[in-house]
Order: sequence, then structure tokens, then C-alpha cells
Amino acid sequence: MALVSALRFPYRESREGFWGEQTSTLNWCEEDYNITFYCAEVVNTLTNLVFMWLGFKGLRNVLAYSHSRVFILVYLGYLVVGLGSMAFHTTLKYEMQLADELPMIYTVCIMAFATFSYRRPVKVQIIVAAALVGLAVFITVYYLYAKDPVFHQVAYGVLTAGLIFRGFYVMERDLRPKLSQRNPVESDQYMREMYKLALTGILMFLAGFFIWNVDNIFCHHLTTTKNAMLLPWSVILEGHGWWHVLTGLAYHMILWRVWLNRCLDGSENEFMLDWVPLRSVPQVLLREVETQAIAAQQQISLVRTQVASKQREMRLAQLTRSEISSLPPDTAVYEGVGKISCRLVRFVAVPVPTLQEKLGSQMKDIETEVDALGKRLHYLETTAKNSQEHIEKILKGGGQP
Repeated sequence: MALVSALRFPYRESREGFWGEQTSTLNWCEEDYNITFYCAEVVNTLTNLVFMWLGFKGLRNVLAYSHSRVFILVYLGYLVVGLGSMAFHTTLKYEMQLADELPMIYTVCIMAFATFSYRRPVKVQIIVAAALVGLAVFITVYYLYAKDPVFHQVAYGVLTAGLIFRGFYVMERDLRPKLSQRNPVESDQYMREMYKLALTGILMFLAGFFIWNVDNIFCHHLTTTKNAMLLPWSVILEGHGWWHVLTGLAYHMILWRVWLNRCLDGSENEFMLDWVPLRSVPQVLLREVETQAIAAQQQISLVRTQVASKQREMRLAQLTRSEISSLPPDTAVYEGVGKISCRLVRFVAVPVPTLQEKLGSQMKDIETEVDALGKRLHYLETTAKNSQEHIEKILKGGGQP
């Protein structure tokens, strides 16, 4: 406890800040400008870095494995939400509040398009897109008119709940029968894994929502406690920051939809969900074919190195044989046969014809080894090429909206 007390430092006394007076319709329990003059709510700002990390991670996964292109927009929206929230909590300006809240609606609408337009005819996709654009415009216009945060929160919650229930419905109506038919042995395992992924995201979201409400309801008591604890320990009581972290980790729900789409496509044997619950961030990756391609490339590099080494040995043997071939047969020639110590090498006299014979035999052995390595290199290059073609074939079928 003495160490904890020694490492504490107080908040700023002044509550004036660089961005001036608050114009947003919302303010949170973190006291304004209590850490720095330049940022209104430091903890609430920095916790949005979770969105940056996971957003870029998700984008990279979609681009690397050609998942449905609509998820590029989903992750871009996810990143914009994080950036908007950082701007809002940094400034507490109304314009930045809108940059935080409205992208939440738009991103959920993009997810709704990914959910309700999946494998639909183009005409239906257009209708779904138009309906969602109209809904987003209505929510935006009404929110700008009413300036009622509760309306925004309810709209966001209803849209999110609709996506969740639709996902579960599709899993039971469409996916379970397909998996049972294609892969009856492992179908239950796939379903359990998918439910676990979805429920993890949902529980994280609900945990964040619970902490957010506790932060709002008990703000006065929490502020008193934070002022007693002082920095840096008091940051753990910034409930809205935990809301950012936990809703950011609700990224699991996006991956749920990515994995659901892959399984609905019948690609569960080509792709895999790479995830250890509560210990890693989920990703949808290619299965063994990619591992095989990577291993083949590594082996190719190793074999090429071995070939280069053997070729150097061959050149050295050829050069040595060429040099001694011009010597008289009775010339004293010495061959190194081992080390006596770390600095001394033992040499023995060898007749020129004997050394020539040994070099010839060595060159034949090297030629045999190089030939074997060449065959192995050809096999590995063929394996790598076939694996890459297989990967490309899989990916070409995976980029549909």
C-alpha cells in the first residue's frame, strides 16, 4: 500500500480547457480537463484506441482472405466510430458528438445490409439498401431536430438487437440443416463454436452497457472515490471508458457474421475460426492449405540455401583439383584432417593422385546431392504453386456481397 500511495498524483485543479465551453448535449462522469489542458476526457478518449486496433485488424483480415466486400465498409464504419468518439471526448463539442453517434447508426445499417441482403438477388439487395439508407436518413434528420440522446440510444439498441435475432434465426433455419447434411459429424461443434462467438460479443456489449449505466447513476460517489484514489489508479473507475473497451470487443459480433457467411457458403472446410475464447481476438482464416503453402515456401528457402552451399563446395573442389593437376605426381601435398585444438589444424601428406581421386569422388557425391536437392526443390515449388492456386480459387469465390 505504501508503494501505491507513493505512486499517486493529483488531478488538475483548474477545469478550464483548450477547447473551451462544452456544447455537446451529453457529458460523462469523467471530470472535464482534470488531467490535461488539451483534452476534456483523457480516459474516455484513449479507450477508443481499441476501435482503432480492432478496426485495422478486421480490415486486414477481410482484404487478406477476400471475405465479403461489405465488411470493408463495416470495418471502415467501425474505425470512424472510434475516431468520432475520440474527437467528441477530446472536445465535448456538439459537432463532434454527432461524429461519434451518427456513424454508430450508419455502421449498424451497413451490418444490416450484410445480414439481410446476403445471397439475395440484386433487385432485393437494392431494395434493402434503399430501405436502410432511408432509415439512416430518418434517424439522422429526427435526431438533428430533436437532439434527444435517448432516441439515438434506443434506435441503436433496436437495430443491434434486430441483427442479433436475425443472426440466430438464420443459424437455426439455414445453417444447422446445411451443416448436418454436409458434415454430420462436426456440425454440432461448428454450431456450438458459432454460438459461443456470438454470445461472447453480446455479453461484452451488455457488460459495457451495464457499467455505462452504473457510471451514470452513481457518478457522484464514483467521483468522490476517484478523487480519494488519485491518478493513475482512479482510471479503473472511469465507467464510460470501460464501455468503449467492451463495446469495442463486441467486434466479436462482426466476426460472427463473417464466419456465419463462410459457413453458409459451405466454406467451413476451407476456412477456420481462429479463436481462443477470452484469450485471443477471433479471425477467420484459411485452413491447412495456407499452412501447407507457408511451410513449402520455408522449405524452398532452406533447400535453395543448401543447393547454394553445395555448389560452393563443388566450385572449391573443382578449383583445387585444377590446381593440383598441374603438379608433378611426387609433389608433397598436404590435406587437413581435423583440428588438434581450437587454433591448430592437423595436416597429413597425401600423394597427388590420391588427392585427385578423393576430389573426384567428392565432386560426384556433391553432384548426387545437388541432383537430389533439385528434385526436392521442384517438388516443393510444385506444392507451393498448387497450394497458392487452391487458395486463389477459394478466395475468388469468397468476395461476393
